[in-house]
Amino acid sequence: MSAPAWALDCVLLQSSPLRPYEEARQGFEKSWLAQHSATGPKSISGNTVTQVLLSEQQTTGGFALKKQLQSARLVVAIGDQALEFVRDLREVPVIYLLAPSAASLPKNFIGIEMRIQPSRQLAAINKTLPKVRSIGILYNPGQSGQWMQEALLSPVGSVQTLLFKKFDSQTSLPGALQEMAGAVDAYWLLPDPLLTAPQVLGSLLEFSMKHRIPIISFSEKYLAQGAAVAVTFDTVDMGAQAAELGARIARDGLGGDIPALTPPRKVRVVANPTVLERLGVPSVSKGIDATYTPEGGR
Repeated sequence: MSAPAWALDCVLLQSSPLRPYEEARQGFEKSWLAQHSATGPKSISGNTVTQVLLSEQQTTGGFALKKQLQSARLVVAIGDQALEFVRDLREVPVIYLLAPSAASLPKNFIGIEMRIQPSRQLAAINKTLPKVRSIGILYNPGQSGQWMQEALLSPVGSVQTLLFKKFDSQTSLPGALQEMAGAVDAYWLLPDPLLTAPQVLGSLLEFSMKHRIPIISFSEKYLAQGAAVAVTFDTVDMGAQAAELGARIARDGLGGDIPALTPPRKVRVVANPTVLERLGVPSVSKGIDATYTPEGGR
């Protein structure tokens, strides 16, 4: 994707051709073209989307690209790099997604967050693994203390116990995991760099296999390493959600009741049937949206 003659209505800036970014772009394009053209002075027509793949832009062209973006009516940034590139824009509405490092943004930025509320995740777990009654979770208070509180206050369906164990750089991982052995039916992996570090993740996977305890992940990428189920967001639908937000901004402007941060509206469950079978864990197919397939098997 290069920058041709600029339509300057909507510019979609994509960090790189990674699959999640591509899926979000496709979802955006399909939904954007389906939107009826808004009316009024701030109208943005459906066929005026300029796509720019940031990883293909020459470093020396950054200044010129930023200057062009200042003339756009709407900018959509997919990924951290794209968001960082447009962070200085002030007069143009910016919608960003798949950008986990987003923080301290001006008022013209509207985001779709990557965080799924604990209650929605628990509902998906309950539907996919109905035999699970207790779930173990290692948590870093500084990173996920609030999330823990929300989870404890959430309706949990058939899940009767959430066993949280504090984990930080001073915690003995073998000791924490040993306390969970025999006490939980599944382990819930949180999006925390401390908990997904290679050494820690390796110990979690060994624990999973040894005690036949499935790991429930927040990202599909951990299925390749041995997680049993991933409860995540739907990247295609997230792109469509961004397109609908864009059409709304085009119609009504940034004012009104558009929140600065919107949760993803669709939860997606992906299972690794090989791991589930190895662990002897029954699953319910109606709770699974897709199954993991190794890249070489596509």
